[in-house]
Amino acid sequence: MASLAAIRTAVKTTLAAEIPTLHRYDKIAAAVNTPAVVVQPATTDFLVAMGRGTDTYYLDLHVIVAESDEIVAQAQLDEYVTGAGSNSIRAAVFATRALGLASTDAHIAAMTAYGVQFESAPLAHIGATLRLVVHTKGTE
Repeated sequence: MASLAAIRTAVKTTLAAEIPTLHRYDKIAAAVNTPAVVVQPATTDFLVAMGRGTDTYYLDLHVIVAESDEIVAQAQLDEYVTGAGSNSIRAAVFATRALGLASTDAHIAAMTAYGVQFESAPLAHIGATLRLVVHTKGTE
């Protein structure tokens, strides 16, 4: 079983390898360098299979870009939240579904928000939230 801490670190490591221009934070930070993705646990289901066969973690990946120009910012944001392309977070996770962990399978299930306002070190940013679903063996 991969722990929550291991999953957060694995997401950060996976995205570092696949999208090196994206700053990655496995914990919520008061200030971030953009463009960035911040991993935030949303909920966990420990009752997916009998006998703790599978645990499912749902994590929100908050994708944040600088809002100096709204049109430019949205174009940059679109590259990260789209389903394919060299900056696609979904494609990066799909290419490394195990996230480098044993008995683990992950995928981006949805975009749950777009155009969200973020503030970091009194600078305005916009972003979107992707829902990452991670299934891991619950008994190891």
